[in-house]
Amino acid sequence: MSITDPKARCSAFPPVTTEDKLIADFTQTLRVHSRVLVGSGDDCAVLKHPDGNSVVSTDVLVEGVHFRRDWMSLEQIGRRAAAQNAADIAAMGASAHSAVAAVTIPKDMGKADIHSLATGLACGLESYGYALVGGDLSSGPCLQVAVTVIGDLQGRAPLLRSGAKAGDLVYFAGNLGDSAAGLALLERFGNPDSVKSVLPEELVQLAQEVISRYQVPVIPSCLAAQLAASGAHALMDISDGLSRDGAKIAAASGVVINLQTAKLAKYAQRLAGLAQVLNRDSWDWVLGGGEDHGLLCSAPPGFSVPGFTPIGEVVALPGTGKSLGSTNGFESLDIDDTSFCAKNGDIGSKNGGAFLLVDGKSSYQSGWDHFASENKAS
Repeated sequence: MSITDPKARCSAFPPVTTEDKLIADFTQTLRVHSRVLVGSGDDCAVLKHPDGNSVVSTDVLVEGVHFRRDWMSLEQIGRRAAAQNAADIAAMGASAHSAVAAVTIPKDMGKADIHSLATGLACGLESYGYALVGGDLSSGPCLQVAVTVIGDLQGRAPLLRSGAKAGDLVYFAGNLGDSAAGLALLERFGNPDSVKSVLPEELVQLAQEVISRYQVPVIPSCLAAQLAASGAHALMDISDGLSRDGAKIAAASGVVINLQTAKLAKYAQRLAGLAQVLNRDSWDWVLGGGEDHGLLCSAPPGFSVPGFTPIGEVVALPGTGKSLGSTNGFESLDIDDTSFCAKNGDIGSKNGGAFLLVDGKSSYQSGWDHFASENKAS
């Protein structure tokens, strides 16, 4: 059989083991893509990359750390895994190509449960343009979903975190603070149904929206391919919080990023009612909330891609007592090089390599830290 024969793109062999049968159930509804020469069923998939360059990323979701099964359906967990991985490829300015998944399944999940998870994962990946071409199944003490995605640059240069330049503006597309607000509601009230019964009527729809975006992030991945052609210099997705991820771009690029609250106020105001009910500050969600997976980029003034709005500026690293005047409609910054220094993306002391400021002042970089003891789904 030729490798280009459509029959070679998926397994033609009957399932032998229980795992084979489960995999066959997973894959029987998958679409056949022309870029997949050999799909699920053999030892490896064989993929066609006309560009010759691939962008690859892996992410893992662990029950009790990244999600709880009483807070979302198995199909939503699958879609969530797909969305988070799609965000990483979009954050390089690449287009979707293909994906593989490795899933650890606990003993309390039956065949119908596994099918729901697989449906969510496959449908989620295909909604962002990916072909699910293989993976692995195992049993274990808790549900874990690891996805590796492959992107295609289609002849474009990748957009890196290290490309921000002094004089750029900082632009954002997507949601800010929604996922953190949804998580806070679930932590307070226990499950999505309880939230509806305890909130004022005027907040119920918004609460449902933010919980939905915690359960399954909405990724503006369709915008990624336009960014390089439109002049963007640096790009990443917001997974660990705006201030923390903004600091990562600043550190990688050797620049100062100054966020402006006047440009971010619409996000905080939208969530203010929910924050009041929870006795929280909506600005904490906007600046420090993770897992929104919107796209943060830097680009010269005049950059225009629908969906992106300016939220800050990029300025050069300061010298001692140097005043950095803005020409882009933002306030001038008067920064002393003994303050506000960031090292490896975190606010530090004198000998740091980059800065992240809010309205020209140092801001504590709250956000998700995967190895901090307080970060967990429950």
